[in-house]
Amino acid sequence: MLQNGTEMASNDTNGDAPSQIAVPSWINGIEETGPSTFDVISPYTNTTFWTSTSATPSDALRAVDAASAAFPAWSATKPTARRDILLRAADLLEERTEANAEIMRTEMGADVGASQFFVVPLAIKMLRDVAGRITSVCGSVPTVEEEGQSAIGIRSPWVSSSG
Repeated sequence: MLQNGTEMASNDTNGDAPSQIAVPSWINGIEETGPSTFDVISPYTNTTFWTSTSATPSDALRAVDAASAAFPAWSATKPTARRDILLRAADLLEERTEANAEIMRTEMGADVGASQFFVVPLAIKMLRDVAGRITSVCGSVPTVEEEGQSAIGIRSPWVSSSG
């Protein structure tokens, strides 16, 4: 159930995919549904799968302001906490693989087999891979003496028959 009380009603596919719900905007952690919505048409069923709240330019600016205000706290988050967030996201995605594949099929016309056995598992692997790298990231930013110039270092393998 969404925070605004809207139930994630099931359609007649497998009981897990939402149908005919109003998808809210999320701004500063709050669900918002405006007066203007648009239909999301399923290419699979050629019917309205759900409606989505239309965002206004002022909604977009409020979202940017909220993200900017949240950034200092997020940037102070410890790497292990960020890792744990990504690992939890991967776990949730894995728990709901079948439902997410069904939603992809209904919403985008995606092949459910490819979604369930390739796309969603790949997303899970990528989340876990990035999560595992977070605590080992280190580096530095090179400084340059001339304003407006930058330094780039590229390291690439060299394969040559001449050695």
